[in-house]
Amino acid sequence: MKGKLNRLSRIISPRTQRSLVVAVDHGMALGPLMGIIDIAKTLRELNDDADAWLMTKGILTYAYQPDGKTGIILRASGATTISGPDLTEEDLTSSVEEALFLGVDAVAVTAFIGSPHEHETLKNMARLAESCRRWDVPLVGVVGVGKNEEKMFDPRFLALGARVVAEHGADIVKTYYTPEGFDKVVAGCPIPVMIAGGPKCDTEVETLEMIFGALHDGAAGIVMGRNIWQSPNPSKLIKIVRAMIHENLGLKDARERLEEE
Repeated sequence: MKGKLNRLSRIISPRTQRSLVVAVDHGMALGPLMGIIDIAKTLRELNDDADAWLMTKGILTYAYQPDGKTGIILRASGATTISGPDLTEEDLTSSVEEALFLGVDAVAVTAFIGSPHEHETLKNMARLAESCRRWDVPLVGVVGVGKNEEKMFDPRFLALGARVVAEHGADIVKTYYTPEGFDKVVAGCPIPVMIAGGPKCDTEVETLEMIFGALHDGAAGIVMGRNIWQSPNPSKLIKIVRAMIHENLGLKDARERLEEE
């Protein structure tokens, strides 16, 4: 498993066992959102502080310039958009073979737990996990809820989703954070748990509070998009977040850095 360990080390720091992943895969379903309209510019500005990126094959091919050290997680499921009938009706959009051809370090697939498409999306994850095992490629299992945002704040649902994703072969879980009971989500999952940003926070302070709470409860880091690149000053915010993740910067100090001119 040296290949998998080598790839994982470009995503999760061997020193801290934590990671700062910036997600820029939103355009595959939502189009050119503010913050990633000029996605090549966003990638350039944030690359030095990101441990890894979560992106689609189109953005990797046409907008990103690899630097040989920042990890890349390839989004391998999708094929639905916000204008379609159901965002949860995803299918596989890539393969492990294509991921290896593109030189990425991991692939990510969403399972929509509790949705009408739970069965198909979990089968997709399990099927891709088999190929990942064959080629020593890590698999990131993304817990999706579609438009049912109530589930994002239900620790019992999040614990179920994280465990189910791990049971179906994922090596890392991306899920939502809830202030109540998130430590139980982590305790019930045998693989690293990383938090998504979820809906855009009203303020940067709320983003910092969410990340601090998740780390305190045992999360291995973040896979976050809008709450980073839709910030008024994303380059400043990501440096503060990086210090929280890898240097154990406290919430009070993080707020003070945010307020500095």
